[in-house]
Amino acid sequence: MSSQKLPTERSLTKQAAVGAATITAAEPATIRKKIFCGVCEGSCGLEATVRGDDILSLRPDPDHPNTRGFACAKGLAFSAVRDDPDRLLHPLKRQADGSFVKVSWDQALDEIGARMNAIIAEHGTESIGLYQGNSVAWNFGAFLNLFGMAGALKTKHLYSAASIDINGYWLISQLLYGSNFLNPIPDIVRTDFMLCLGANPAVSHGSMANIGRFRDTMVEVTQRGGRVVVVDPRRSETAVLFEHIPIRPNGDVWLLAALLKVIFDEGLADMEALRTQTSGHEILPDILASLELSRAASVAGIPVDQIRQLARDFAAAKSACAYGRCGMSIGPFASLGKYFLDALNIVTGNLDRPGGWCFGRPFIDLETMMHRTKSTGYDRWRTRVDQFPEVAGTSPVVSIPREIMTPGKGRLRVMMVIGANPVTSSPAADELRDAFEQLDLLISQDVYMTETSRLAHYILPPTVWIEREGFPIFTQSHSGVPHAQWVGPTVAPRGDTRDDSWIMDEICRRIGIVPADFPGAQMLGKLGLRATPSFLMDVGLRTGPEGDWYGLRPSGLTRKKLMDNNGAVKLADSVPTGILKKRIFTKGGKVQLDHALIRDEMRRLLAFNTEVDAQYPLSMISLRELRTQNTWLHNIPKLIVGDRVQRLRIHPDDAARFGIEDGDPVEITSRYGQIRVPAARVSEEMMPGSVALPQGWGHTGTWNRAVAVGGAGYNRLTSNRVDSTDLPSGNATVNGIAVRIRSLKALEASVSCLTS
Repeated sequence: MSSQKLPTERSLTKQAAVGAATITAAEPATIRKKIFCGVCEGSCGLEATVRGDDILSLRPDPDHPNTRGFACAKGLAFSAVRDDPDRLLHPLKRQADGSFVKVSWDQALDEIGARMNAIIAEHGTESIGLYQGNSVAWNFGAFLNLFGMAGALKTKHLYSAASIDINGYWLISQLLYGSNFLNPIPDIVRTDFMLCLGANPAVSHGSMANIGRFRDTMVEVTQRGGRVVVVDPRRSETAVLFEHIPIRPNGDVWLLAALLKVIFDEGLADMEALRTQTSGHEILPDILASLELSRAASVAGIPVDQIRQLARDFAAAKSACAYGRCGMSIGPFASLGKYFLDALNIVTGNLDRPGGWCFGRPFIDLETMMHRTKSTGYDRWRTRVDQFPEVAGTSPVVSIPREIMTPGKGRLRVMMVIGANPVTSSPAADELRDAFEQLDLLISQDVYMTETSRLAHYILPPTVWIEREGFPIFTQSHSGVPHAQWVGPTVAPRGDTRDDSWIMDEICRRIGIVPADFPGAQMLGKLGLRATPSFLMDVGLRTGPEGDWYGLRPSGLTRKKLMDNNGAVKLADSVPTGILKKRIFTKGGKVQLDHALIRDEMRRLLAFNTEVDAQYPLSMISLRELRTQNTWLHNIPKLIVGDRVQRLRIHPDDAARFGIEDGDPVEITSRYGQIRVPAARVSEEMMPGSVALPQGWGHTGTWNRAVAVGGAGYNRLTSNRVDSTDLPSGNATVNGIAVRIRSLKALEASVSCLTS
């Protein structure tokens, strides 16, 4: 027997005290890391103060070249997401009774792999689906592995939240410029006239335009003597700062068509720009010839004289840019509207010119990389049930329920949902929920148990953006001030979470594929070689226009150089101009304007029934709130402080017409569903005949504060019918929804009288 003495309680206490002193003496230093926010397209520069694995604070980075010391409450409060007690930190498996139990990663991944292999053996890889949410746009590893996994599976079931609000952009960019993801941005910092349609950048901080300090940059236009005109059904937080033109929901496409018609009819088009920059520009006066200005004015709710003057002023401006976002891209003619938006910039000579409609300067040229690998395109195949054309290799989310419920080869049987909550965010939300319950296997990679993940067979908890390596993969192409930034994890992951890209790669290992679609990827995988997203992007950076070419250009950038640099690297003061022929991928370097699809859409527009439905006389639009991001962040105390409830905005005339008083709970009914909203806000901010409702409310699941704030799901009132979509892109129509409303307070009073 050993002669070593066992420690006494007193000696243990002494050792603990010594250990505590040692820990105190070795307490980690407090450091400051320059990072960027991964919540929205603002990608604002942040400074994180970190001690060990604790984030002491998140503040705006005053040295960031694009956002220059600005960041909103969402990013500054994000450490609360990381530390949220409702956050999922371990893999969960659903039981027969609907409850969940904690399992190991090996068990979860092995079981998922076995179930997927069995389904693939019986139904083929085309039965596997993937759904990417908005957050994937700030997660380069997940983005690459998700598209790579879909390509390796050769499945048509790749779905993206983009088909809820932006597919029309991808489609028009492919037609005009030769790549889905080559999208011009407004050069606001140098413009004399900005026309802003259906966007509220004072709240959203911009979308498809990463303009640092967006609100302030717009204000500076007027301060130097220029004009900003905001077109919106609501006098939004942006509209109150500038000239505001109210417009009826989904009237943007009519207004843009009318502006172009005036410009051509009055000889205001820049014909030299059209001849040198475009091919097929004759299509525009041709398809606009039969447009009646009086009808366009009536549908848009804007007088003809005002339309004429706006067209003349825009065409006469020394420099001008027209910019539009969700308000004009989630209607039944989203693609045609985007085509007309770009055309307005082009025909007035403002494409690729200072103060106009310009291409960004990405530090990793993903557009060229994806073009060379043929990763972009349009209508290369059609969806199985609805026959929608693919857009950038994806199918529209409106088709998901029918793809699940319709028998036959290629039926959707397995869905992996990455960073998304489609049961709340997708159109016809109730129908999608019911369809998801019919899947053979549903896997959710989510931070919370949401309305979607609570239906899953397995929930796999990912890291959040402050716990993983990242660069602004999506917004780097849209930055008003070109810059480069690549950061490592700010803090270590909490619990047993894993990167989304790692999770997907591990599932791919178990079904015998590599999540990559470049030539030779699967063969390399069989040899044990799997290129990581970081490696692939570093290759793209180093061999691109900003790269070091592996030492041949020592001043160039590499991933290591950027990660070693504490902060963003400024590449230029503004977006480049005069680069059109070098930047686009069309024949002869010219914008291709003439497409049969556009002619068909114009005919459909002119034949469209624009009469108000007497049964549903109000037109409802969605509304973005300052402290909310889509369906999440309602669980963060700092973002739900005060009187935060979901409120329907309604004009006083409409409120009086329907017996609504300020603060009344209201019932909203569409052709497709009915919801009850906690309160109405009677306000002249709304155009008469239209109402606005914040989206992303109405929670279930185990994120307790989000559930407690109540509200109702906007998308329970929307449709996924084929004939309700933007037909060329499959983009859902979630704006301009015909509804009727009534006061629940008045209803309850009348019921009380009848029963008393």
